[in-house]
Amino acid sequence: MKLLTAITLVTLGASAIFSTSEAALSAGCDAFLRDIGTPTNPLFKCRVYSALGFPALTSPHDHDTPKLQKALDDYCATPACTPEQYAGVYKDFQTHCAADMVADNQDTLGVTMYFWYVSPAQREAVCLQEPSTKKTCVIETIDAMIARKQLPDDNPNQDDLYGYLQYVTPMISPKGTDAKSLCTPCNQEVANIFSKHYTKSPSPYNLNFRQTLDSAKLNTDLQYQYKANCKVTLGGDIDAFKTGSKDSKDSKDSKDNTKDDTKDNKDSSANSLVNFSLGGVAATAMAVAVAML
Repeated sequence: MKLLTAITLVTLGASAIFSTSEAALSAGCDAFLRDIGTPTNPLFKCRVYSALGFPALTSPHDHDTPKLQKALDDYCATPACTPEQYAGVYKDFQTHCAADMVADNQDTLGVTMYFWYVSPAQREAVCLQEPSTKKTCVIETIDAMIARKQLPDDNPNQDDLYGYLQYVTPMISPKGTDAKSLCTPCNQEVANIFSKHYTKSPSPYNLNFRQTLDSAKLNTDLQYQYKANCKVTLGGDIDAFKTGSKDSKDSKDSKDNTKDDTKDNKDSSANSLVNFSLGGVAATAMAVAVAML
């Protein structure tokens, strides 16, 4: 799928952040990024995927979800970072990196700032459990994808735990599968976590230096997909675990609803879909990280 709204390189791991355009960053900004990306820094745990051990935790074609479950169990047992801690990091970005927030630094600084903004929602999403089974939702969704041989964004370069985890937090569309598989209670609840984050904690800075992108845009696109495909409105207490997913008839009908909604909403995300999928970047991050060892 062509990326119409670019969050194209949002999946770089912490160890890869300094590998491509380091020289373009000011000394103060570079030092700040290195500091908060150091495992000994108390703030390191606040950036979720880095704290989980990615990208080193996985390797190409890695489907070892019990290993990922163990990492999630350990991580989710630790205290979550506070809103004040995140607000402090956001303020420090403005203090140390304001002059560096330019298009040439999107793949380094821009990626880092994006991930810091979504980390509170990522933390809640990866720790979410299905109440009746006590299974971790993201593991349940990843296992289902692997079972039906669905690759993240239909891209073999994303066939590892890193690719799968990021693809399902949140799963943005039924690409590569169907609406029924998108509209599971777990996927609805994970998407709702992000929608509420976008609404209640608006992005304090632009999320893409190459174009204007904020949390309102992310929320519009996410809400559109779940309303069109799943017939649910994100942003509140949807309680998908009680209502369940839509039946196959609804899933089939969702395609027609998507067409109708697109026709009626010319400015909707159908015309400018933010693609949250990895686009091969997980593999790129892995390769860069390995090269730096």
